[in-house]
Order: sequence, then C-alpha cells, then structure tokens
Amino acid sequence: MLTRRTGLLLGTAALVIAVATGAFFLWGGPDTLNAQTSCREPVPLRFEIASKIERSELGFTQGLEVRDGQLYESTGRIGGTTRINVISFDGQVRTLTDLGTTVFGEGLTILNDQIYQLTWQEHQVYVYDLAAKRQRVMRNPREGWGLTNDGTNLIFSDGGPSFFYVDPQSFAVRRTVKVRSTRPGDIVGLNELELVRGRLYGNIFTTWSIVRIDPASGCIDGVADMRGLRDRMSAEEKSLIDLDSGNYVLNGIAYDNATGTFYVTGKRWKSIFSGRFVEGGR
Repeated sequence: MLTRRTGLLLGTAALVIAVATGAFFLWGGPDTLNAQTSCREPVPLRFEIASKIERSELGFTQGLEVRDGQLYESTGRIGGTTRINVISFDGQVRTLTDLGTTVFGEGLTILNDQIYQLTWQEHQVYVYDLAAKRQRVMRNPREGWGLTNDGTNLIFSDGGPSFFYVDPQSFAVRRTVKVRSTRPGDIVGLNELELVRGRLYGNIFTTWSIVRIDPASGCIDGVADMRGLRDRMSAEEKSLIDLDSGNYVLNGIAYDNATGTFYVTGKRWKSIFSGRFVEGGR
C-alpha cells in the first residue's frame, strides 16, 4: 500500500512542503486554473490538546467518526484485518464486523443511521446498519480514500486533486470540487475527511498536515501542523513512527457536535487525541 500510494503522490510534478504563515502547505506541479487566484492565503491553525485516549487494541485507522458517545472506526489490513470497530472514550476497542484480508478498508461515515465504508482499490462501498450488519453494496469506479457527509450527500476523496459529492443510494457523482490554494499546482493526497460547520478537514497522506477547505470553492483556508502530537506520545510510539513512518502516519479526524471536540489519531497509533482547532500559529 505504501509504495503504490507514495508513487501516486510523487508522480505529480513534485510534491513540495513549504512553511506558509507558520504551517505546512503542500502543492505540486503547474496548474492552468485561473480561478486559483481567488483563494486567499490560508491561516495557520493550532490544535490545542485537551486529553489523550489510549486504545486497548491497535488498528490501521482509515476512517473515524463520533456517534452516540463513542468512536466508530474503519481499519485497513496492514498489521491486521479490515474491520469496523467502536472505541469508547476510555479507549476500549470492540469489533463489530471483521472482513478479514479480502478487501482493504478505507474511509467511514454515518448518514441517516447507516454506516458507509469505502475500500481502497476493490471499488466496493459497504453500507451497514449501526450494528455493522451489512445491508447493501455500491460500486465506486475510483479508489476510495477519505469519506464524510453533509447530511445529504456522501463526500469522498480518491487521493487525487479533487473530492466528490455522491448520491448515498447509488454512489453516482453529483459534484466534483478541485482542491485549490494560492499556489500553482495540483494538491494531492487528501485522505481522511471530516465536514465540520461548513468546512472540510482532511489530512494530507504521509505528512503531519491537516488542511481546512471551503467546499464551495475548493480553497484551502487553513493549515494545521500536527507535529506537536508526537511530543505527547510514548517512546514506543515515537520509535514506531521513526522506523516505519509510511504506515504509522497521521490519519483519522472525528468531530463531536455535542461538545465541539475533535478527535485525531493515526494508523496503528495507540493514542487518540481530543482537542480543538484554533486560528493562529504556535
């Protein structure tokens, strides 16, 4: 997985990481979109950590969402199997369904009391009830990466420069939005997604960056440098990230509407961090 996805990222003109207004910012090769000049410079975002949850069992986190006072998680099969788990806020992990290694689980969201789970390259979208009993399957012609919803549509990414609004009944694309910035070039690697108060939050694969996007325009209007999470990790977690940074990467954004709290984590991280994004650098 790492090799093929990394190839996609590096296959653009050149993936560049720069410091813009105190936060990481990513862009690629030449772009002819004149509308790009309408984007404003993104503001730096700071993630203020409130607490840390230590999970009882690791998972290759691909999707994360809050529902009914607990976290729902989709996992991939690196170091385990494709599952849907629920994680209590005290860290206890319980598996609702296990698909084994036949498919590679990806993003997850819950809409109208149904769980939607993407697969990476199998082109399957699974729909479950809240107990993770499968109800139906839809086809996704693209790769599946991140997934969220706006209350009506599903919103997903495929690792490319755009994200897509799709029909939750058929997965037919209703709208395509290209991610844009003040910089020229395609922005690729948009992975786990969460729509919060009209803004789309997404992490950029293999980096410590979370971007905030205006979904109406596709413009990135905020960037968070999440490297501070590493300072709150155990020595063991840090060593795993250092030894295998491609698989132990930032991935997982959930939001609790009841408390205004974000939950962020990474693939095979033991830690899940709760907190809030605020505008302004470190």
